[in-house]
Amino acid sequence: MAALLVNKIVLLITVTIFVTLQAMVGVVYGALFDTRVTMINDILHPVTIHCKDKNHDDGFHILKPGDIHSINFKRAFIIPRALWFCSFKWEGEFHYFDIYVQKRDSCTHCYWRIQEKAMCRTNPINNENIQLPKALPCYAWNKNINVTPSQKGNNNTDLEALK
Repeated sequence: MAALLVNKIVLLITVTIFVTLQAMVGVVYGALFDTRVTMINDILHPVTIHCKDKNHDDGFHILKPGDIHSINFKRAFIIPRALWFCSFKWEGEFHYFDIYVQKRDSCTHCYWRIQEKAMCRTNPINNENIQLPKALPCYAWNKNINVTPSQKGNNNTDLEALK
């Protein structure tokens, strides 16, 4: 009987410690996993962007030339599996791009320039004191699979409908 009582007490203490540690990781270390992705429109046309991951949808946003948009999220803790992807649409063009891939991107604040031929990493915007390499890579757009004519259609009517 005493051994059974000891086992229950040990189990209760173990569960209590586990729950407490889980709560502490979320509170103490939560900020370590905060991630921000900032995009700037380098195209001479307004760009409609739509970003999401498996569980979150950032919605549609229209960026005029030079406009900036950021998304904020938490990246995965143990297994690097965070993935955010966006669609980009402007006059006669429609592209997809994986804007944040945790296995590829080690930044906690990533900066991208939307360009006609590719998405390019860039230095921080607004002179933030973050050190990045001088030669930053550009990445080709994802291959467009099953893009419908309405997705590639006239951007002006779609922009008016979203206002």
